[in-house]
Amino acid sequence: MGLKSSLTPIIAGWVWISGCEYGINQVWLKSQWEEYYSTLGMAYPDDMMKWAAWCLVFALAMRMLVSRFNVLAAGILSWVFVVGLSLLALWNYAPMPMEMFQLYGPASFAETLSAALVISMVVGIADAIKRSQIRAKEKAKAKLKAKAVAA
Repeated sequence: MGLKSSLTPIIAGWVWISGCEYGINQVWLKSQWEEYYSTLGMAYPDDMMKWAAWCLVFALAMRMLVSRFNVLAAGILSWVFVVGLSLLALWNYAPMPMEMFQLYGPASFAETLSAALVISMVVGIADAIKRSQIRAKEKAKAKLKAKAVAA
């Protein structure tokens, strides 16, 4: 697999995960997150560069999982690890209110499964393009060989 076809699924996943994270954490649940962090005596971490780096690492890990497992298994495994580790870190400070997790849990699960699907689809498209290019080269070689035999 070439560099372009290797990076494309990761970049697509990165963009998808970044958009989902922004929508969930900066638009939909921002006030709940700010309230939760304020009860801990901390400011909500909304530095976009840190979120972008986190999303890139998540996309890289997701790409590795998608290459080894099917989409559903990759999505579930990554959700368990990402959400599990996040909750473990947050619960070291104070338990997350169940009402907030009831919003965050399903949203992050949908994000993770859809990211696995996006990455898998881009990988499939790249593989299909590569196969069609190989077939086109084989047809061109066969055509040249047929011309050489005919001459």
